[in-house]
Amino acid sequence: MYILGYDVGGTKISAVIGDNNGKIIDTLRKRTSKEYGKEALSNQLIVMGEELIKRNNINKVDKIGIIFAGPVNSEKGIIISSPNIIGLKNYNIVNGLKEYFNVPVYLENDASAATLAEKVFGMAKNFENFVYITLSTGIGGGIFINNKLYKGSHGMAGELGHMVIMPNGPLCGCGRRGCFEAIAGGRGITGRVVENISAIRNSTVFSKMRPGDIDAKAIFDAKRNGDMFAQLIVEETIYYLAVGIVNIINILDPEAIIIGGGISNEGDALFDPLKLAIKEEMKSMKRNVKILKAMENGSDLGAIAVTFGEKYRN
Repeated sequence: MYILGYDVGGTKISAVIGDNNGKIIDTLRKRTSKEYGKEALSNQLIVMGEELIKRNNINKVDKIGIIFAGPVNSEKGIIISSPNIIGLKNYNIVNGLKEYFNVPVYLENDASAATLAEKVFGMAKNFENFVYITLSTGIGGGIFINNKLYKGSHGMAGELGHMVIMPNGPLCGCGRRGCFEAIAGGRGITGRVVENISAIRNSTVFSKMRPGDIDAKAIFDAKRNGDMFAQLIVEETIYYLAVGIVNIINILDPEAIIIGGGISNEGDALFDPLKLAIKEEMKSMKRNVKILKAMENGSDLGAIAVTFGEKYRN
């Protein structure tokens, strides 16, 4: 079974051809034609799909999956709103592809798609209750309860990054203060470095960098190179991550927490101290919850996995 998948973002579109076993056959990435409106975007998806199909000598795909970075109505195939691409509010992105390719088309938001990818192809195959967390510029996620993807009454469940863990803390993009992502997401980590100008001046690494070049990877790299200020920031970040994750564990009691996103690529430098911090933060509420790293290619597999999503929705 051949599956065509799209990951539609504000700056680029990734298209993939894969199969029902989770094998990615080919990929194609292009800049998003967002300045030309919704019809141009739909045409771009068709052209990219045709290119992948032709260059891999495939007669026809069986299903199509679309991931979108924003709120969507999966049942109706509608983009509810679009923070990064103007003109897509309440737009049915599914119909044009369905008519052109004459196959079923499925739509899901990016965090839910990554969660489904872990369930269908990844670490969560044998879990009925788990939480997927993406640690990137911000923090997002998805929730499985009793083997079903939990979307909530408005389809917006899983906004884990907007749980307040520091009242009156840094301002978050959502308008609240002290949100999980405003403190422990990539932008939040960077913000805590840049706002400490005097510490940056005394840092062996950051004193030589422009503030705009400082990101989460640079901070972890600096810690590995022995920079004491970076070590402090990383230790603080791991503590805040543990606080947020233990809140999630106490509310949902999952079998596992699966962590993906760019920051998860720090590997043992993140996961070893984080597991210890979570164990300590649980205090008397300790229980056996696995802390696992997500698949490396989960972003590509997400668009494939959404075509299997019906069996995991209520």
